[in-house]
Amino acid sequence: MELVFPWMLYIGIPVVLILPFLGFKRRDKFTKGNKVANTGFIEETDLYKKLMNRYKIFSAVALLFLLVAIGVSFVLMARPSKIETITRENRNRDIFLCMDISSSVDELNLAMCDEIRGVIKDLEGERVGISIFNAKSVLMVPLTTDYEYVLEIIDNLEASFEESFIMYDYYYGDGNYTYEDVANIDYDLYNYKYEGTLSDEGSSFIGDGLASCLYSFPDMEEDPDRTRLIIFTTDNELNGTPLVTVDEATDLCKKHNVKVFAIAPENAVDEESFKSNIEKTGGKYYRNTTPGAFDDLVKEIKKTEASVIVETKLLFYDQPQALFIVLVAVLGVYFVISRKVKL
Repeated sequence: MELVFPWMLYIGIPVVLILPFLGFKRRDKFTKGNKVANTGFIEETDLYKKLMNRYKIFSAVALLFLLVAIGVSFVLMARPSKIETITRENRNRDIFLCMDISSSVDELNLAMCDEIRGVIKDLEGERVGISIFNAKSVLMVPLTTDYEYVLEIIDNLEASFEESFIMYDYYYGDGNYTYEDVANIDYDLYNYKYEGTLSDEGSSFIGDGLASCLYSFPDMEEDPDRTRLIIFTTDNELNGTPLVTVDEATDLCKKHNVKVFAIAPENAVDEESFKSNIEKTGGKYYRNTTPGAFDDLVKEIKKTEASVIVETKLLFYDQPQALFIVLVAVLGVYFVISRKVKL
């Protein structure tokens, strides 16, 4: 057991030592009862001496227990605790998953959800976040080390992608799903990914989505050496006029030393230009149909350098129970004895 505030004892010990020697002004003035003369004879009797000796003993014991109670109180104020030192290593790296959630990318996003789970489970202190976009961007998860919460959001997104994929495949795909499948879609799940991302201005604003994700990284100016990267899924199919082009967004990523690792379906629009823009950030571009594409993507992410920050914390576990029991017992004895001598 250690004391969090040991300086309390520097106050308590002198108080306990000095209190017994403090004199109190005696009251010789009678306020109640009758005066008695010629008490000398009584003071010489054996009974009086016996009662006086008992009075002095009880008074001394009562004073002793009172001083013990005061001393224990000071020890309690010094906060007896078990102090545990914990050293934890945090990796100095931030990872954002940025997903184009338009229906044409559902199949790719479903595969990415499976892969990203494995990445997250291997993290050791890195911060991870999720940003999704269509015509507008939504920050689903700010950077955090609460991996359970991140995985919960990924599960929700995966369920939404599954419902959306059924709908998209029924109307535009290979006809693997029937009208009955579409009729049984859970529209709450279907709309989950679209909440806050739709606009009459268009859809799949790729550059806007990437730029919005970029500026979700905190302290880019204050901490430029921190490793930051974005895992980007999109088919690069723009529908409308964005505020930021892909070229401009990747220039911003390069400026802030944020690497972008993008993966796209084989029907990605303007693939060569998109690939060139991604690679200028220092990241890499992958086509999901390439054998081992996801494995290579995960390997590249794990290869990115991440410095280690050693964080030391002191944990205090208060342990007042035993002393509190002693205090209650001592005070109990004091009050019993003090009643005996009517202190």
